[in-house]
Amino acid sequence: MTEITRVSLENEMDIVIAHKRMISVAQFFYLSLSTQSTIATSVAEISRVVIDRTDSGWLSIGMEKKGAKYMLTGRISYPPGIDISSSEEGLKYAQVLVPEFSQEKESDVTTICVAIGVPRSLKITDTRILEAVEFFRVVQPATPYEKLKVRNYLLNQQAIEKEEALKHSRLLDEKKNEFISVASHELKTPLTSIMAFTKLALNAGTTEASGKVLRYLEKIDHQVRKLHVLIEQLLDISKIESGKLDYHMQDTDWNGYMTDLMPILEHLVPTHQLFWAPCPAAVMIRMDGLRIEQVLTNLVSNAAKYSDPNTRIDINCSSDSDGLTICVRDEGIGISKKSINRLFDKYFREEAVADKYSGFGMGLYISSGIVREHRGSIWAEKNEDVGSSFYFTLPVR
Repeated sequence: MTEITRVSLENEMDIVIAHKRMISVAQFFYLSLSTQSTIATSVAEISRVVIDRTDSGWLSIGMEKKGAKYMLTGRISYPPGIDISSSEEGLKYAQVLVPEFSQEKESDVTTICVAIGVPRSLKITDTRILEAVEFFRVVQPATPYEKLKVRNYLLNQQAIEKEEALKHSRLLDEKKNEFISVASHELKTPLTSIMAFTKLALNAGTTEASGKVLRYLEKIDHQVRKLHVLIEQLLDISKIESGKLDYHMQDTDWNGYMTDLMPILEHLVPTHQLFWAPCPAAVMIRMDGLRIEQVLTNLVSNAAKYSDPNTRIDINCSSDSDGLTICVRDEGIGISKKSINRLFDKYFREEAVADKYSGFGMGLYISSGIVREHRGSIWAEKNEDVGSSFYFTLPVR
């Protein structure tokens, strides 16, 4: 059978739609009024019986060829497990009306089929049937209820398509993260060896190598360290997205923690003036010290990258009953308004700076993931005078 149109059978109002739709199809092929009424009434009676049992039935109207004769056919289907006997009054009445009646049971569906012959004088062709399919594909709903039903169906289809697209996107993300994780692990082994031998060569080179060789070794060491940071970032991203980034939480005095960390941060940005203001009162934080160091290292490095040498970078903090707020403030190029809400997106980089400054847009994304796992929040603001400020919060013990 070539399906021309379909109607879902959910409630009593669909019986009217089924009746009208069958009449419309019969009219399209110029069947007589009596034939229209006969097949439409038969379909309506069967639909009524099915709707009494389930709201998951459907009517498929089409044209099929038996030998040299075409038959206008209605197939009313419903899920298995629903017992509808051919002795039902509605089905018995339908059998009387039409010359072709059958009930077919399969594993996944049961179908009641009614059909009536089309006179050869109407000269039905495959082309005419395809015209009917196209006509009823775009035909407008006949009633407000049918309009609402069509709209709900389209919305449901869109939701299904979006869900499938989302599943596909998640699968691709999982495959990508798996690849990044495996590739990063494989790269770490030879990179560790290169770093170790470069360090040995630098130590030995102070007495055994020329100044030019030492400069070459220093450049190799610098680039290898950059590659090591990149691999670590890729690993962190895959762990964050798979929920496998480990945290070792400890109760930590913030001022004491920062006192120990400042020499490391100062060594990180020797070309800038780095200042830290301790919190007025002692603040205890439960956190992973290495991961929060990763956040601060990234924020301070970015502040130095996007500001001129010898400018200030300030690390300030404040606390209240809600938590501790840390601010890293610079005197750099600032942030555009259109980019400020996207800074923490994975791989995002501002177009204005992407060509001038190196980077992959991973550091802030990783930092936001670490802060979220500490039940804090992170954001950025453009300073009124110059530069920008990055804030993150941590809950107070």
